Order: sequence, then C-alpha cells, then structure tokens
Amino acid sequence: MAMAGVVLAALATLATAQPPTCTTLPSNQTYDYIIIGSGAGGIPLADRLSEAGHTVLLIEKGPPSSGRWGGTMKPAWLSGTNLTRFDVPGLCNQIWADPVGVSCTDTDQMAGCVLGGGTAVNAGLWWKPHPVDWDSNFPAGWRSKDMQAATEKVFARIPGTTHPSVDGKRYLAQGFEMLGGSLEKAGWEFVTANEQPERKNRTYGHSTFMFEGAERGGPLATYLLSASQRKNFSLWTNTVAKRVVRSGGHATGVEVECNGAGYAGIVSVTPGSGRVVLAAGAFGSAKLLFRSGIGPTDQLNVVKNSTDGATMIGSDSWINLPVGYNLNDHVGTDIEIAHPDVVFYDYYAAWNKPIPEDKDQYLNTRTGPLAQAAPNIGPIFWEIINGKDGIPRHLHWQARVEGSRPTSMTITQYLGTGSVSRGRMIITRQLNTLVSIPPYLRHEADKAAVIQGLVNLQESLKDVDGLIWISPRPNVTAEGFVNSIPAIPSRRGSNHWIGTAKMGLDDGRQAGGTAVVDLNTKVYGMDNLFVVDASIFPGMVTANPSAAIVIAAEHAAGRILGLK
Repeated sequence: MAMAGVVLAALATLATAQPPTCTTLPSNQTYDYIIIGSGAGGIPLADRLSEAGHTVLLIEKGPPSSGRWGGTMKPAWLSGTNLTRFDVPGLCNQIWADPVGVSCTDTDQMAGCVLGGGTAVNAGLWWKPHPVDWDSNFPAGWRSKDMQAATEKVFARIPGTTHPSVDGKRYLAQGFEMLGGSLEKAGWEFVTANEQPERKNRTYGHSTFMFEGAERGGPLATYLLSASQRKNFSLWTNTVAKRVVRSGGHATGVEVECNGAGYAGIVSVTPGSGRVVLAAGAFGSAKLLFRSGIGPTDQLNVVKNSTDGATMIGSDSWINLPVGYNLNDHVGTDIEIAHPDVVFYDYYAAWNKPIPEDKDQYLNTRTGPLAQAAPNIGPIFWEIINGKDGIPRHLHWQARVEGSRPTSMTITQYLGTGSVSRGRMIITRQLNTLVSIPPYLRHEADKAAVIQGLVNLQESLKDVDGLIWISPRPNVTAEGFVNSIPAIPSRRGSNHWIGTAKMGLDDGRQAGGTAVVDLNTKVYGMDNLFVVDASIFPGMVTANPSAAIVIAAEHAAGRILGLK
C-alpha cells in the first residue's frame, strides 16, 4: 500500500536490526495542525483537516498496531502474513490476557496505547447513536439534527456488519438463538441496530461490528488510509507528547519525548495560524492539559512539584479550568446465566493453539469462528427505564458466551444516557492519572434504574426451559445483588471513559462554570488549543462509544475549519 507524507520513525527502526534511536526534530519544521492521539477522535480529524489542504501531524505515543501500518505483534500462527493480533477479530480479547506493550502504563485504567487507540483493541462494536444521546446531553449546535450529516458521512465510510465472516454465516449462534428467542417470546422486538437507531426500548438484535473482510476496519482502514496518501499529512508513533508549549493563551507547539523510538524535541505549529488538538482520550487529554498549566489549581500544583516543575509554564499563566471533573463511564453490571443449548468457544486458547481447521479456514477464506469477535458477542438489547427523578435512563445489554460453565453466558448491563452520577480523575507526582472519585451509582435514581432493569430481565427470562441463574442466584434479590457489587472501576468499570474536558457554554474559569471547551471544542482561555475526543462529552451516551466519538470528530472538524 502506497503511503505519502512522513513515514513513521518507528517503522524505519522495525525494518532494520538496529536498536531503536530517537530522532531530533529540525528547528524549522512546522505544521498547521498538531493532533495528539490516534484514536477515534484523532484519526478522523487528521483526515478531514489534511483533506482541507492543511499540513497535519498526528502523534501517537505507542507503537503501530495493524499489520497494514507496520505492526508486528502477533501469535506464531500469523507468521508470514500481514496480520497482527489487532487485525483478527477472534483475538480481540487477548488484551485482557496479555496487555504488555499494548495498554497505557500511566493510568490506573485499561486503555490502548497503540496506533488506533481504543479502535485498535476493542471488540469492534459499531452502531449509530440514539438521537436522544445527542439531544439530552449536548448543547445547541450538537443536537441530533446537527449531527445527522456527520453520522451519514461516518457510516458511509464505515457501514459496519452483523456477519463479519465473509461467507455471511454467523458461527456458534446458539447463544444468540436461545437468548434472543427468549426475549422475543417475552415481548421484545428484533431490530437491525443501524437501520433503526431510535428503536432502543425493549428491542434486541445482532451485534454490529466495524470489521471489513473479516479483519479489523474502522478508522485505521478508512480515515487513516486516505490521510496517509496526502503529502501534507505526517504520522509519528512511539512519540510521547509531554506538554503544549504556549505563550499565555496561544499554543506555539508541542514538546515531545522519544518512547524507545520516535521523536524528541519541540515541534512547532505554523506561526500565527497553527493549532494544537488534543485527542488522547479522557485521561490522556486531561493529563496533557494539567502538564500544560491548564486545570484546577490543586492539580497544577501537583505537576509543579513533579519532574515537570523545571519546564512547567509559570503560575502567572495558569488557566484555572475544571479539567478532570465530570468523569463518567458506563456503569457495568455483570450477570451470568447457563443453558444447555449454549456452546462455548475458547478464543483465548486460539492465541497459541487455534483449532487447525478454524485457523486454516480463517487464513484461507476469512471465514469461521475466528472471523468473529471474541467471545461470540450477542445478542445486544436495550431498554429505557423512567427514573424516579423524572429522567429516562437508557440501558444497553450485551451478551457473550463465557462464564463459569461451558454453557454459560455473561450478560453485561450498561447504564448510559440519562445517568447523572459523576466522578473525578487526578494526576499524581509520578505523572500518572487515576480515578479519585468513581462515577458509579452515586445518585439513587441511577441505582434504581439499574435494579429495575435487572428485575425486568429476570421477568422476561423466568419461563425459559433449562435456563439456570448463576449470578445473581435465585434466592438473591436484584436490589441485594446490585448493592453487593462495589461501585469501583475494577467491579463496575466499562472503560468507556468520558467527560474530563466537558463541552459547554458555561466557561469554567468563571464562578460556577463547569465547561473546559466551548462549542467549537476550543479550550477556554486559549485561542488555538482544542480537544476532540470523549473528554468533551457532557454526559454518557448509550451508543457504542467509538462510533459516537468518530461522529463527534467529523462534526468538530467542520466547526474548527469554519473558525477564522
């Protein structure tokens, strides 16, 4: 595949037997846009800005992931192919068994620090937001009618599929058939998620994935591909952004550090018109703001007393904004059932010892169980619970074939749109981020919705022959079960973090203000610094987070390009 622009320093080192070295930046190198973070926000934004004719540099702290971009991490049975662990759908869950070299090491939560970010390591789920996701959370200019054009553009490029195997078959569908059929008998309706995005109340359907040709697709195979073919686009991996270099409210560049390979020094934006965009995720973007002297004073003092102290911008130029507050995540509640019709497939064992027939089937024809996301996800289903406080709360349920028995299915309930509980993340003197206040079920109406959703599911499945409730046990009430699970990330977390650089009209520098960025995603107090990722989401959506972020990036690109 032809690639234009500056080729990754990391790829150059991977192509030789020489030990990795850092590349010092030439002092005269400038870019119209420097984007930090190559995930669901950064990649689409880089494509759109370079498409408009601007010089764009996209910086990723981790190594390449997909084989199409020079990635090399793979099991032995993929040797001799251009595929890596990130490309094969059936290996997506391997990050939970072996995250070394893939997950970020500077946060207490699981996050992908590789090219593609979360879109490289997740299960590839991909469906359109419910209109209420935008209408109930976002300010004017970001409502569902405003997002329609961006949504259409995103799903034209990445339509998604409900049958990843190229032969159109769904393998090992017994779990879907048992649970989906049971829901239908209880009155739930079957929907095709991306054809009926507004129908998410007592509905169910097949999981939709961003895969294409039975390989991981998404932004890595679309937006990054088109961007890479432009001479005005550059991509660096293994390069850590330390801070935004700024003079008062104007960013002049970014200081970067070599991560084994990559670049070191200060890279500058085009004088006068250049811009910096943070797209490093809810923790990564907040961390960069802190290190750049933007955030609550208590956190900036932590940075000042760290190894950053000598180079940190002076306190007279600090911008006091509520970065790190408004932290949110889908509240995850796992239940487990078992049924004799369910068939387990050991995707974890497929890393070292795949079933020979299945391995050959995948490699030769891109079909079979390994063409599907581990661990056989589906069905997905939704319900809306009217909250005790008058706020409707959207629940998304996601089933998968794994658990304590060979016939188990684990079903996770995610509390999304309508949740009002919030938490906070902070930075330590070691410059690591952590969740200081978990955002789970801090409001009674949020907990009540989670409990009611479980009660409703128990009622829907009560007459299914052969079905066994493993968790919660039959003698445990839904309320007792929900209350028994600690409201901490290790037990309730979904790794769908949002909100740490909230968008809004209430400037966070003012008394009572809660927003970090304005409606153009520009940081308050700065004239050329932006944030475009899940950090800016005011509230939790029920949508697949990756899809919502890509849509937001498409929309933000238009707003940013429209600024003078």
